[in-house]
Amino acid sequence: MTASLSGKKNHPEIAISSLIRAFHCPRQYYFLKNTEWKSSEKYSICKQISVAEKDADEENIWNTICMIHPDISPDKRPFLTSCLQAMITAPVRPWTDLDITVHSNKLHLYGLLDKYDAGTGECTLTRCTPSPKTGCWPEDRIRAAALLLCIWETGNGRPSGIYIEYIPSGIIRYYEPSPRDKRQVLLILRQIQKIENGEFPPKPMKPPCSWCRFEEKCKSHEPRRLSGLFKK
Repeated sequence: MTASLSGKKNHPEIAISSLIRAFHCPRQYYFLKNTEWKSSEKYSICKQISVAEKDADEENIWNTICMIHPDISPDKRPFLTSCLQAMITAPVRPWTDLDITVHSNKLHLYGLLDKYDAGTGECTLTRCTPSPKTGCWPEDRIRAAALLLCIWETGNGRPSGIYIEYIPSGIIRYYEPSPRDKRQVLLILRQIQKIENGEFPPKPMKPPCSWCRFEEKCKSHEPRRLSGLFKK
């Protein structure tokens, strides 16, 4: 299976966060591949809300966040307040382990699972984005599918789905990745491995050019047509 994905026996592992970079357009991954990825301050806030003790108040949670991230901006405090308000009645998922790195040696893929509960085998993904009206965002379907492919290979069980906590909305949804989601993960992996082998990727059928910050840079990488070379 490794050979079918890359054509090479040895190549580095790919982070699930890289899949998301390439999800909308592989060219975004091409331009960002040498940029270090850092978790956002909003994610840090949502993560702390997700794992806080039931009796923890806002001040205690904020102090903990500041201890973990001393450089966090005070401007993010209102975001904490609004998230706590949204989560008042939300059934936060249980956990016994946090920040578990999971791997797939077959796919040369790895990622970080936010929460795992040994008692139930439950897996949870924490998000700092509002929830969609129904279901989960396409990017989160890819995250869920990729994480489960890793968990199935290296974990103690084979959960069929994963809980997704949309902290800003106070909504938790359960999602079971479809075969389409898993195929999409494999496709993106192939695209990334071609880029790592030196290829400049083609545009997808529906590229996100209208909101992509690399639009001009992308145009400069387009191959020139022969007709343009002979213009006077």
